[in-house]
Amino acid sequence: MINRTNIFINRNKFIIIRPCTNIKPTNIKSFGKRKIDILFFQKYADLNRQKQGNLLLNLFKNSTKTVETIKYGNYSKERIKELANNSKFIIYFSFFDTGAIGLKEIQNYGVIAFSHQKEFIIDNFTSYYIPELQNEGNMTQAFNKIMSIIEKLSKMKLKAELIAKKKSSNK
Repeated sequence: MINRTNIFINRNKFIIIRPCTNIKPTNIKSFGKRKIDILFFQKYADLNRQKQGNLLLNLFKNSTKTVETIKYGNYSKERIKELANNSKFIIYFSFFDTGAIGLKEIQNYGVIAFSHQKEFIIDNFTSYYIPELQNEGNMTQAFNKIMSIIEKLSKMKLKAELIAKKKSSNK
């Protein structure tokens, strides 16, 4: 948000803290048992990038990955829990979000996140900064970058429980 407002004089007074979340899972499904490769979370409240979202979504749907979509304000708490515990990765396609509580609740299940908002990137283990998601035209570059990371991580023995624990212990 500080970059958007161009007010840099007080940037050293900002700290990023974990938002309060209502969903704290007790049973986290292992990565190997998860059936959804990518959860595509769309939120266009502040800036409508639906055209770009559809372009990106079509690229993923035409890949070998299993993709589910969810739209901000159009899901139940039970549905988000089900999707979170069955997804490996989430692409958080939202613009100028300030809290991203939905993202954090999904990450509580050990889901690895991709976002173009740097402030939502905790580290390069639980989340990845993809500035190409902000492109106003071709989404191929964002798709290729995300797929490359997913392919690399998919070869590893990821433990969702450790990812969730690491994510929830960060500020």
